Amino acid sequence: MKLKKTIRGAILIVIFGLMLALAITFLLASMVPQDYEPRQLTQQERQNVARKFANKAINDLLNKFEDVKPFTHTITEDELNHYLASLDEIAFLRLGKKNAASKSTELFEAMDKAGFLDPMVKMDDGVLTIMVQTRSSKKVISLDLSFMITDDGRLTVNLEQVRIGRMPVPQFIISEGLEALQKTLPQSQSGKLNRMSVRNLDLMIATIIGSIGETPIPTKIAISRKKPKQLRRIDIEDGELKLHFVPAEPK
Repeated sequence: MKLKKTIRGAILIVIFGLMLALAITFLLASMVPQDYEPRQLTQQERQNVARKFANKAINDLLNKFEDVKPFTHTITEDELNHYLASLDEIAFLRLGKKNAASKSTELFEAMDKAGFLDPMVKMDDGVLTIMVQTRSSKKVISLDLSFMITDDGRLTVNLEQVRIGRMPVPQFIISEGLEALQKTLPQSQSGKLNRMSVRNLDLMIATIIGSIGETPIPTKIAISRKKPKQLRRIDIEDGELKLHFVPAEPK
């Protein structure tokens, strides 16, 4: 009799433990990460961001490519988050009034088709974290990405960790959604840094997402007729992403 009571008690404890674990798992997955605060901008603010983006991300970078000397291009976390909140306005500026009415940026379209919205990023300790919300379940998915340039001068994008809400999960759980997002990115841009121009400089995030877990990509960058440069190193620290360029060596 005592043995049966002991067995029943043990079973109840196991069941209670499983229920508690499931409840904690569900709670963590449902909780919004503390640092997930996608920018909510007015129409005027988005227009201002688009103009600033054109000046810094295009004009400033193009001017640096004119010089033969090495240089570092810095993108701050705040700048990138404002950019992500202004994708439509940047498309309007990049594509022109006629085309922007029917076509947004490639990244915006890809996220919309894959069921993601409200992207934002965090940058620290060598990791770029991309966070998006799922349209259907309203869960926040976070991808921690690191970057490494190989000995032969190619860039690898590594997925270090995945979280749903505040809960770390195995990478295979979001593999289907990530593949769906990657497939909707234009093949002409996904995984390529070496075909950039004034018209597509705003595809950096799309390029990064398209390259997660894929073949390393070339780091030689030619912008229009400017002098080609090689991306030598990427530093991510304290809310800044620094791209270090050197003159590309002739073939």
